[in-house]
Amino acid sequence: MAEDHGMHSETDSSPMNSYFIPHRLFEGSELPWRRRDGGWNRWSPLVDRAGMTQHVLPARRPARRAPAGSTPSSPATAPTPSSSAPTAFRHQPAPKTHILAASSVAAKGKAPVTAITTQAALPPPLPPQPPSPTAMAGAELRGLLDQLHRSLSSHDYSSTTDLLSRAKVCLLRLDALLPTEATPTGALRAARETLELGALVSIRQRDPDAFTRYFQQLQPFYDLPVARLPAQGGNASKITGLYLLLLLSQGDYAAFHTLLERLEVAAAEAPDDGSRGSKLDDDVFIQYPIRLEQALMEGSYDRVWGETKGERVPSEEFGVFAEVLIGTIRSEIASCSEKSYPSLPISNAKNLFFLDSEGAVVYFAQDRGWTVKDGRIYFPQPDDSLMGTEKDILVTSGQVIENTLGYARELETIV
Repeated sequence: MAEDHGMHSETDSSPMNSYFIPHRLFEGSELPWRRRDGGWNRWSPLVDRAGMTQHVLPARRPARRAPAGSTPSSPATAPTPSSSAPTAFRHQPAPKTHILAASSVAAKGKAPVTAITTQAALPPPLPPQPPSPTAMAGAELRGLLDQLHRSLSSHDYSSTTDLLSRAKVCLLRLDALLPTEATPTGALRAARETLELGALVSIRQRDPDAFTRYFQQLQPFYDLPVARLPAQGGNASKITGLYLLLLLSQGDYAAFHTLLERLEVAAAEAPDDGSRGSKLDDDVFIQYPIRLEQALMEGSYDRVWGETKGERVPSEEFGVFAEVLIGTIRSEIASCSEKSYPSLPISNAKNLFFLDSEGAVVYFAQDRGWTVKDGRIYFPQPDDSLMGTEKDILVTSGQVIENTLGYARELETIV
């Protein structure tokens, strides 16, 4: 193999004894030269198919005559590319295109024809685009919600406050903390789930004020139509039932009945012709505080006590408020007992105050300032001055009653 830029020697029997050079390197310049049978020939374009240009070898270039006075060179001797080859051929850099195919055809009595097909190099792939701030906020919010669910399942509330704060920041970045017409449904679902988790965590931590704030923040989401925010995946009935039980435990019966009436009106105005109202009647989360309120109005504290025990409690969160409700009922019974009895046996007080043991009765009596002695509880007696005042009220009341009855008899006689 000759070292003249990769050219084949004349003694090489292979038909591919030509340069494989893309044609675009010689655009606007002289066509390249090639060595063949001791002479130099030019390339010329033959045809262009689908953007590919093929070059073939034309007729042989006539040999140069040696100048006068010099020794003629042998036909087998050819000028080296550095001295006789064209400048465009000597100084062209290595081709940067990819040669897809090359074929040569040798025919008898004809010069070999070599075809070279070239194609421009493909552009480099575009770098991956960074995620948008909205996508980053959504991904971060999804991770925070997963951590909150795990905290609720494991009853580990040490980091829930920080997780809820970060989740609210993500909602602000998504513009979903308050529902708007432009808020996508996915963001509305995430915001509702975040606030509901905050409400449940507040109940587990026995923080009624925080639970009330979360319930109020959830109302705009619960008021959205079903086509805008489907009820599937939410805990609207559970959160509402818990809020009803909170109002009941606080003795706020006016707010309790106001909210209950609003729920009944919304169920009646539902577009499914009352089917939603029947679902409201069958909703265990709503019916549980309703049954407790009916028992309290009847004064049936035994029923209230039975509703707060065992499998009748719909969920763990309802048990937290049920304990608060029982505490409220126990205080009311204790206030009535102080005015009704001078003392009570501890065994009777255990059943009366819905306590589990006599030790719990003693602790409850000492907490209220009662005296525990010889197995009985002695309630504090009112002062003598207060007793005298009460006796005067009774005497005056008797006189008023007697006078009223006399007036009635006189009117009956007249008639």
